[in-house]
Formats: sequence, structure tokens, C-alpha cells
Amino acid sequence: MSPFGQKIEKANDAYKRKANKHRRKTEFRQGDLVWVNLRKERFPSKRKSKLAPRADGPFEVLERVGDNAYKIKLPGDYGVSATFNIGDLSPFVEDEYISYLRSNPNPPGENDPGGSAMIQEGVTAQRTLISMCGPNMLQNSFGFLYSSFGFTTLIWNQSHDKEVEISAI
Repeated sequence: MSPFGQKIEKANDAYKRKANKHRRKTEFRQGDLVWVNLRKERFPSKRKSKLAPRADGPFEVLERVGDNAYKIKLPGDYGVSATFNIGDLSPFVEDEYISYLRSNPNPPGENDPGGSAMIQEGVTAQRTLISMCGPNMLQNSFGFLYSSFGFTTLIWNQSHDKEVEISAI
């Protein structure tokens, strides 16, 4: 090979290394759970709003089709092919707290404002009634806030004068 060809090959190798540096090598096995990216082109009925979730799932991987495509177990109401490019899939990571919420969507405990419920031993989740007020809120709109694990605590002032104390630990 000529010296000119060697320079071109060396430059191509350097370009390939730099281009592939940020790319992730993700492979899924049969039975893994994945999120499916809901692109507007493919799911026009599911992506009508900017505030809608950008991914749906988790769905089970059925099989690998080719180098960069997977067949996913989709419900029948999607009305699209179940084969997705790997760029439209992301791994589903389930931690202990999320698994608790998925199995118990309504926390046990009292139904009154300020009631607490045991999630795990030694950890309580507070359910507090808060009043939303601001330029874009209705005057009498109320919401519930669940704070747990000591990360954020929002306390509703019991005198009902719309003061809310926010503290982060």
C-alpha cells in the first residue's frame, strides 16, 4: 500500500475511534424490560402534547431481529409493528422504591390529610394536603403531596392562609 493510502487509513481509524467514543453498546436479552421511545412519526395518537411522556412501557423483549432491532411484546391498541430499532429502546431499571409504587399505587394508611403510612421499616411517607395558589391557579385548588425518605418536605400551614413552607434535607 502506498504511503498516501496508509495516511488515509490511519485518518479513517482515528475518525472511527472518535465517532464511536460516545456511542453506547446496548444489547438486550429475551425477557428484559425496555422503554419504547414514542416518536411523533410512529405514534401520532400517543404524542399529542409536549407534556406527554416521551417513552412508554416497560415492555418485554421477545427476540432480537438483526444487528440493531428487537421485537417487543406490545399491547394490541398500539396498531404498529412490534419491531423497534435499538435507538428507540432504553433499558428499564427498577429500584426498590419504584417496585413498591408499582405494586402498591395507593399507599396504605389513613385517608385524612396529614396521615402517614409505613413504606419500609423506619421510613414513613407523609401525605399532606396543600393549597395551590398563583397567577395560573384557581383560588380553591388543592393537591396532595407525598414526601418520603426525607428528601423534600412540604408542610401546609394549618391556619389555611395559603402559606406553604418548603424545606429540602
